[in-house]
Amino acid sequence: MHKKLLVAAVFMGLTGLQATAQVFEEGAKFLHVGVGFGSAYAFSGSKMGVPPVHASFEAAITDKIGVGGLVGYSSSTWDYGAFGWSGGKYKYQWNASYLVIGARGAYHFVDNDQWDAYGGLMLGYNVASLKFKTDDPDWKEPTIGWVEPKVGGVAFGAFVGARYAFSQSSAVFAELGYSIAWVSVGYCAKF
Repeated sequence: MHKKLLVAAVFMGLTGLQATAQVFEEGAKFLHVGVGFGSAYAFSGSKMGVPPVHASFEAAITDKIGVGGLVGYSSSTWDYGAFGWSGGKYKYQWNASYLVIGARGAYHFVDNDQWDAYGGLMLGYNVASLKFKTDDPDWKEPTIGWVEPKVGGVAFGAFVGARYAFSQSSAVFAELGYSIAWVSVGYCAKF
């Protein structure tokens, strides 16, 4: 009788261990949707228009390595008249927007049935625009191009992050690093 109970307990324990899956496992796919706080793409002293919002996809090619992509957007406004230029009589304003599209790769160094910690790199392109406007009637468009300089170009990033799974298909995540935002949080779907 005791042997049967012991065998049943061992069998239930082993099958229970097999039923719990890792958060990050080969073949899994993840879709992140998040919002960021602070951005390397905003001017110093500017006001955030649209906070950094982003979506990313990751496919686990091994139990430790994932690859995917990211699309993010942010905008900001820099109001030069607020700093007292021209006695504060007129506004001189730059409106910037950033669309970042990139490929990401991550190494997952901590993984269990609820937690997944990772770090990685991003390489992509920043499709940016910078527009100038003023209500100064005496403003003359300069010929040297400093008012609306060329912006955009190669975008790169490095990040560390973690996911906490509260079911087999849903998790929350947080990332810290140089990317579309300094800090990002959001929802993650696993499929």
